[in-house]
Amino acid sequence: MYTAAISAILLLVLVAVYARVYRDTHAQFSLGLAIFASILFAQNVLSVYSFLTMAPYILDPFLPFLLTINIAQVLGVIVLLRTTVQ
Repeated sequence: MYTAAISAILLLVLVAVYARVYRDTHAQFSLGLAIFASILFAQNVLSVYSFLTMAPYILDPFLPFLLTINIAQVLGVIVLLRTTVQ
Protein backbone atom coordinates (compact mmCIF):
# COMPACT_ATOMS: atom_id res chain seq x y z
CA MET A 1 0.00 0.00 0.00
CA TYR A 2 2.77 2.42 0.87
CA THR A 3 4.53 1.87 -2.41
CA ALA A 4 1.33 2.62 -4.34
CA ALA A 5 0.94 5.85 -2.34
CA ILE A 6 4.54 6.80 -3.10
CA SER A 7 3.91 6.13 -6.80
CA ALA A 8 0.78 8.28 -6.67
CA ILE A 9 2.70 11.20 -5.18
CA LEU A 10 5.52 10.89 -7.71
CA LEU A 11 3.03 10.64 -10.56
CA LEU A 12 1.26 13.76 -9.34
CA VAL A 13 4.61 15.57 -9.57
CA LEU A 14 5.06 14.20 -13.09
CA VAL A 15 1.59 15.42 -14.10
CA ALA A 16 2.47 18.90 -12.82
CA VAL A 17 5.79 18.93 -14.71
CA TYR A 18 4.22 17.73 -17.97
CA ALA A 19 1.34 20.20 -17.61
CA ARG A 20 3.82 23.05 -17.10
CA VAL A 21 5.80 22.00 -20.16
CA TYR A 22 2.60 21.79 -22.19
CA ARG A 23 1.50 25.21 -20.95
CA ASP A 24 4.84 26.71 -21.97
CA THR A 25 5.33 24.93 -25.31
CA HIS A 26 1.92 23.59 -26.40
CA ALA A 27 3.71 20.39 -27.46
CA GLN A 28 1.23 17.59 -28.02
CA PHE A 29 3.77 15.06 -26.73
CA SER A 30 3.76 16.78 -23.33
CA LEU A 31 -0.02 16.73 -23.29
CA GLY A 32 0.03 13.00 -24.02
CA LEU A 33 2.54 12.41 -21.24
CA ALA A 34 0.40 14.43 -18.81
CA ILE A 35 -2.67 12.35 -19.69
CA PHE A 36 -0.68 9.12 -19.40
CA ALA A 37 0.69 10.12 -15.99
CA SER A 38 -2.82 11.15 -14.88
CA ILE A 39 -4.19 7.73 -15.77
CA LEU A 40 -1.37 6.03 -13.87
CA PHE A 41 -2.04 8.37 -10.93
CA ALA A 42 -5.71 7.36 -10.92
CA GLN A 43 -4.70 3.68 -11.04
CA ASN A 44 -2.42 4.13 -8.03
CA VAL A 45 -5.07 5.98 -6.04
CA LEU A 46 -7.46 3.12 -6.81
CA SER A 47 -4.77 0.65 -5.72
CA VAL A 48 -4.32 2.41 -2.39
CA TYR A 49 -8.09 2.42 -1.86
CA SER A 50 -8.26 -1.28 -2.80
CA PHE A 51 -5.47 -2.16 -0.39
CA LEU A 52 -7.21 -0.28 2.40
CA THR A 53 -10.63 -1.82 1.83
CA MET A 54 -9.61 -5.32 0.71
CA ALA A 55 -6.66 -5.95 3.08
CA PRO A 56 -8.49 -8.59 5.14
CA TYR A 57 -9.20 -10.59 1.98
CA ILE A 58 -5.65 -10.62 0.60
CA LEU A 59 -3.91 -13.81 1.62
CA ASP A 60 -0.36 -13.67 2.99
CA PRO A 61 1.20 -15.69 0.13
CA PHE A 62 0.17 -12.97 -2.34
CA LEU A 63 1.78 -10.10 -0.45
CA PRO A 64 5.36 -10.61 -1.72
CA PHE A 65 4.11 -10.60 -5.31
CA LEU A 66 2.05 -7.46 -4.81
CA LEU A 67 4.97 -5.75 -3.09
CA THR A 68 7.35 -6.71 -5.90
CA ILE A 69 4.99 -5.31 -8.53
CA ASN A 70 4.57 -2.06 -6.61
CA ILE A 71 8.31 -1.68 -5.96
CA ALA A 72 9.00 -2.17 -9.68
CA GLN A 73 6.45 0.53 -10.47
CA VAL A 74 7.93 2.96 -7.94
CA LEU A 75 11.40 2.43 -9.38
CA GLY A 76 10.11 2.98 -12.91
CA VAL A 77 8.33 6.19 -11.93
CA ILE A 78 11.44 7.43 -10.09
CA VAL A 79 13.54 6.88 -13.22
CA LEU A 80 10.91 8.62 -15.36
CA LEU A 81 10.69 11.57 -12.95
CA ARG A 82 14.46 11.90 -12.72
CA THR A 83 14.80 11.81 -16.51
CA THR A 84 12.00 14.32 -16.95
CA VAL A 85 13.29 16.84 -14.43
CA GLN A 86 16.85 16.83 -15.77
